[in-house]
Amino acid sequence: MRKNLGLTKSVALSLLLALPLAMLMSACEKKAPPAAPKPPPAEVRVVTSRSETVPVVNEYVGRVAAFRSVEVRARVEGILEQRHFVEGSEVKKGQLLYTIDPTPYRIALNDALADQARSSANLASARSKEKRLAPLVKENAISQQDYEDAVTAVKQTEAQLAVSAANVERAQTNLGYTKVLATESGKIGAALVPEGRLVGRGESTHLTTVDRLDQVYVNFNVADRDALILRRELSTGRVKEGAGSAQARIFLPDGSEFERTGKLDFSESQVNPSTGTITLRVVMPNPKQKLLPGMYVRVVYTSGERPNTILIPQKAVTKTPTGHVAWVVGPENKVERRDLVVGEWLKSDWIIEKGLGAGETVVVEGLQRLQQGAVVKPTPWVPGAAPSAPASVISAASAASR
Repeated sequence: MRKNLGLTKSVALSLLLALPLAMLMSACEKKAPPAAPKPPPAEVRVVTSRSETVPVVNEYVGRVAAFRSVEVRARVEGILEQRHFVEGSEVKKGQLLYTIDPTPYRIALNDALADQARSSANLASARSKEKRLAPLVKENAISQQDYEDAVTAVKQTEAQLAVSAANVERAQTNLGYTKVLATESGKIGAALVPEGRLVGRGESTHLTTVDRLDQVYVNFNVADRDALILRRELSTGRVKEGAGSAQARIFLPDGSEFERTGKLDFSESQVNPSTGTITLRVVMPNPKQKLLPGMYVRVVYTSGERPNTILIPQKAVTKTPTGHVAWVVGPENKVERRDLVVGEWLKSDWIIEKGLGAGETVVVEGLQRLQQGAVVKPTPWVPGAAPSAPASVISAASAASR
């Protein structure tokens, strides 16, 4: 009887101890929060990388030079009497520009003409004498020596006449040089010597300059390294000569683009040792004479075209401390980070040298929410469209407005 009573108390005690534990476990089970739902895939805007034939374009600083610049110089010595042009005006080839005092050269011409006339008369006399003596020498009426002297006199006077004719021509030329004519059509510069000054003594005096500006040269320098790279790419076929090759566009100092394009017509055959560059020259039509000699311009030069070039928008490329990267949407809409080797800009696109192929889906907007391997919800990117806000931001804004 006592044993049963002890057993009963023991069971009761166990029940009393187990009851709070069961109640505690039940309370813990009721307070555990439900598992958080997975966030929806991030919305991103994507574009497909494309392959195109693009021009190989580089920019340089160029300087304008006259197509032909002619120095007008005094070719004879004398007093500069008169200027016959307006400085800075257009002149035509053969137009009278200056007059040098012609008096001494007119006198010299008259002397030369008189000497020529005298030599001509002497020649006529000598020839007449030779003709008279010719039949006499055959009859032995005169000595052979007398006849040979007459023949020699004829030849001497012929030589004197030739010298006189040369002196006349020289005097006429010098007299003609007293009228300084334009040897080229173009815009004439400032007068460098005033009227009344002695010119042409010792050397031909520089009077002014005529520049031909209906077309001009634009000279620019290319680094020897860039020239070697371009030559290698042309030889391997990575760059080809197309319809727009060796063409240049010009941008004026105010930033506006010149309305005409130019064509490369000269490339220096040696490298400048002081600068390590090669000089190239472009011929530019200049009908309105906007391009003036000495003007610095920006040259956008197209050296060829590169086929099968990968292009993606600039917004799709991120610059990092280690280089450039882009995010590509792969199978199951998972994103992958790609390291890129980029070329130059082409309008609003990057030229991709390595790291991306044609036809791949590239993220343009929503880059800040991406992680390697994350699942995204891609939608097409429209150039120029305002980027859409995330759904959480839209919900918060709607709640605030209410």
